[in-house]
Amino acid sequence: MKGEESVQLQSIEKRVSSGHSPSCAEILLSTIQEMNREENLLKALDLFTQRSLVLFDCDVAAIYLLEQGKYKPFSVSFRDDKDRETLMLREFSQDFREIGTEAVETDEEWVLALSHFGKTLGAYVLKGRRSHCRDEGSAVFVKQVISIISSFIFERILKIDSLSREQALTLLLRGTEILVRADSEEQLLSEAGEMAMEILFLPGGFFLLEGAGGTWEIRSPFGRLKQEMEWDWRTWVRQYISKEECCLRSAKVHFFDIENNPFTWERVWIHPLQTHSGVVGELWLMNAGKYLNDQEQEILTAFIRVVGVALETIRQREELARLANTDRLTGILNRQGFEQRVREEIASTLRRDSRFLFLVLDLDRFKQLNDTLGHPMGDRALKEIAQNLRCAVREQDIVARTGGDEFTVVLTDIALNEESLTVIERMRKSMHLEVYNLGVSIGVAEFPTEGRTYDELYRLADQRLYRGKNSGKGNIIAD
Repeated sequence: MKGEESVQLQSIEKRVSSGHSPSCAEILLSTIQEMNREENLLKALDLFTQRSLVLFDCDVAAIYLLEQGKYKPFSVSFRDDKDRETLMLREFSQDFREIGTEAVETDEEWVLALSHFGKTLGAYVLKGRRSHCRDEGSAVFVKQVISIISSFIFERILKIDSLSREQALTLLLRGTEILVRADSEEQLLSEAGEMAMEILFLPGGFFLLEGAGGTWEIRSPFGRLKQEMEWDWRTWVRQYISKEECCLRSAKVHFFDIENNPFTWERVWIHPLQTHSGVVGELWLMNAGKYLNDQEQEILTAFIRVVGVALETIRQREELARLANTDRLTGILNRQGFEQRVREEIASTLRRDSRFLFLVLDLDRFKQLNDTLGHPMGDRALKEIAQNLRCAVREQDIVARTGGDEFTVVLTDIALNEESLTVIERMRKSMHLEVYNLGVSIGVAEFPTEGRTYDELYRLADQRLYRGKNSGKGNIIAD
């Protein structure tokens, strides 16, 4: 307790010595001292309400704290169990009647506002007083007790908020370091969800991000939503976001109440996830009746801002990597991207104990096309041929443009035989080279029987390609 409360206690002692029972002052003084030594606010107020039964000779003493506009029971002490249920269900309005100076009846209930510097903190209830206190000094004594306990609660709440803020900021700083080092969106979202629970002590949630075609995808559920459960919460979410009143793409925090869920969650907080390009998604936080105060909302806003920056960084990094590995004219892989993918495929094929074919393709008469019809027509032909080639193979196959008029292809999980040569011939026809009066020569090598590295495979397939060109254009050379 600080100096102001010491003055109040000295005033009480003087009043007690002039007519009030000294035992009341002793009880109050020892109670306050014990409360100051107690770190836990609930235990401290439990001690106070228990002593209030003796201090005011009443049947019930209770403290209600104001949360989200409602007075919720925080500490209740009683002489008889029958009073507990009544008090726990009690709800109060915003206004409290002042304590009167007239005599009170034995069944009368005093409801006094707990406030500090005009800020209402809650209510202090004394019920079923046994003794009659008719003098004004008794009323003053109660009001001074109220002032002391209000100051105590206010200071403890400030301390709790300060510690909570300090812990949240520490987690936020530590989380920022972790998030900016995330290698992928999945890693970022997974770690961000766990941090959100740790910072705000919430039971679970998920991210809702904009996917291809403007659709919204549920990503990285965390907390209790990671568990398998009978509640089909994904369908519930999709039903909500399909409604016209859905607030998706809103730059404001919003919430709505939910019902019929196995966790008795009351509310969902939805926070927009923004990058420089605008709102790209949302963070949905399941809230088990918990109220996010201004401080928690401030921390959450800062946290989401960090997630947005980290997400944009990852996407920019992935886009740069894509551009570095992509041929700008045709949109398929370039030589750098092709080499990387082939090396990955080599390791994967060895694990599967399988084979693949490495193809080098060189267009016939392409220089003549450029010389006669111009480079714009040549570019158009390259783009169209690249797309035809991509459509002619399977999704798991690899297609790249590795030179001016040179393409490379890896056909996965296939061995070199008559059947595979038929597949290659069908692929060549699907390129529709006749549209531009072009042809193609193809050299083929098999992994791992004819080469175990990228360089070995490329060199062999390229040698076969030019051997075929020298013996006549339009050949497929595989030996």
